[in-house]
Amino acid sequence: MSKISTNIDRSVQVSDKATIGQGCHIGSRTRILGPAKIGNDVWLDANITLYGNVTVQDSTYIGADCIIGYPKRLDLKKLIKDKSIENGVSGTCIIGKKCVIRPGSVIYVDSTLGDEVELGHNVILREGVSVGNRSLIGTNVVIDGNTIIGKGVSIQTGSYVCRKSLIEDFVFLGPYCVLTNDRYVMRLEVELEGPTIKKGASIGGNSTIMPGVTIGKGSVVGAQAVVTESTADNSICFGVPARVTKHVPTSWKNLLEDRYNEASNRS
Repeated sequence: MSKISTNIDRSVQVSDKATIGQGCHIGSRTRILGPAKIGNDVWLDANITLYGNVTVQDSTYIGADCIIGYPKRLDLKKLIKDKSIENGVSGTCIIGKKCVIRPGSVIYVDSTLGDEVELGHNVILREGVSVGNRSLIGTNVVIDGNTIIGKGVSIQTGSYVCRKSLIEDFVFLGPYCVLTNDRYVMRLEVELEGPTIKKGASIGGNSTIMPGVTIGKGSVVGAQAVVTESTADNSICFGVPARVTKHVPTSWKNLLEDRYNEASNRS
């Protein structure tokens, strides 16, 4: 373990298998359990736990009380049997460069965050979630397992993204959106099927997207809509159930994509 030019509080617990880069700050009561790889200039605030094979790349900030690499259910049961977590966490968890993970967030094992991803407070990312570069996930958002989120995405406060969802690049989800994957609400044995939100679509706050629905590329869904059927590209729909009423004007543009490209040109 390298600790050159790194400030590690005396109360920190670090596995002998961990590696820590230069210029890092690791706050009080933080635990690094297992073969974690911490890059250079990483800031780990107080009372953080890193489980197993976690990678935190350069210049990332992780706020107090976060858990990174949280174990799968089977690993938790194994922990009870083996009385040890050191070698009991399977899978990996990768946090990219220059990410900001605010206090209270939990990221499960087998999840991957790209570079410059930002999380609000108390975000939960379940196992098998992938988040693309420069995406923003707001406070109290829950993203269930095996979900793919593209680059430059903005998911606002309190939204729920169900298991097996696909959210493509530059999508906007307003506050408290709900994506669902079980049309029969635990009354029939069916395969779960999350929605697909195509590139550049915008979903208004408090909207519900039903299982298997595809929201077309560049489409707009009005606030509080319940979308039960797939929509064509560049369509506008709203209501309960949602109905397509018009097409997106050609004068409209995707600000998320514009801002992403501007940031790319600056870097």
